[in-house]
Amino acid sequence: MTAGVRPATERETAALIATAARASVFVVGTLNMDLIVQAPSEPADDGAVVAESIVTAPGGHAGNCAAALAALGLRVGVSAAIGVDADGDQLLADLSSRGIAINAVHRYVGAPTGRVIIPVFPDKHYMLMHRGANSLLSPAQARDALNAPVDAVVMFDPGPEVVREVVDTLAQRRPRPLLCWCPGGLYAGDPLAREIAPYCDILMLNRDERYRLETEAGWVAQSPDQQVVTTLGAHGASVRQGGREWSAPAFPTALVDPTGAGDSFTAGYLLATLAGLDPAARVRVGNAAGALAVGAVGARASVATLPELLDRFTGAAHETTERMNLR
Repeated sequence: MTAGVRPATERETAALIATAARASVFVVGTLNMDLIVQAPSEPADDGAVVAESIVTAPGGHAGNCAAALAALGLRVGVSAAIGVDADGDQLLADLSSRGIAINAVHRYVGAPTGRVIIPVFPDKHYMLMHRGANSLLSPAQARDALNAPVDAVVMFDPGPEVVREVVDTLAQRRPRPLLCWCPGGLYAGDPLAREIAPYCDILMLNRDERYRLETEAGWVAQSPDQQVVTTLGAHGASVRQGGREWSAPAFPTALVDPTGAGDSFTAGYLLATLAGLDPAARVRVGNAAGALAVGAVGARASVATLPELLDRFTGAAHETTERMNLR
């Protein structure tokens, strides 16, 4: 195990700026309206707690990640499904206002736009999801959306046949875009994860998802080039690649709302990957993006701009730990 502390280099900063100006990313997954409920404690069974605040805001992993990528300056499009309702109108307006292409967002009459209730307590938060129209995105729609050339595709949790279609479609592309999959709680422990994971350049997981992927789904990393990223909340993140693992602590920050921090981390990490940064720097860029995302209530309320990200990334030396010869 080795550890070091170093500031970002001028080469890394220049690479991030140049990549943000030229790169394009397509995001496939869910769009929801979030109901974020902040409370001082979690009630006991059959109990009650007075909420400190309730905020309704645009959400969904695909929309959140797309918003974070767009804020960094990348060209971004989204493939998803929503209802023909006020929530859907608001989601489309939000994405459009951020310069995100929405021509592959499909609307369905009679199916509500997805909704997520997010209770946030001082020591934990979780999501109660109603997928609604999200389950109606079809494989053909996802395939058609991937016709344009892009540098990377980020996939979250559309229906299982859509997941398979994205992998099959990208396998036929030359050159093939980088594929980053965030299976989330929906797929981490599912046999589908063992089927799809080998085809992904980047697997983006939290601690629970990585445990479920390895124990419940029975997946074992085999490709030496695959990046297995594990976000650790207040403890930072790590990436495992080629039998080596790099980890970096989180940037100190005032936590207001953690909703969407993982999606912002994914955006920052992906930018750093496309920019050709080394594993330790990629984790630090992701940590910087995640830290900047928790300063306001709502998944997209404080996504980092590129100057903000660079300021946090280059502002101080950051510790990195590397472990080698892993099995």
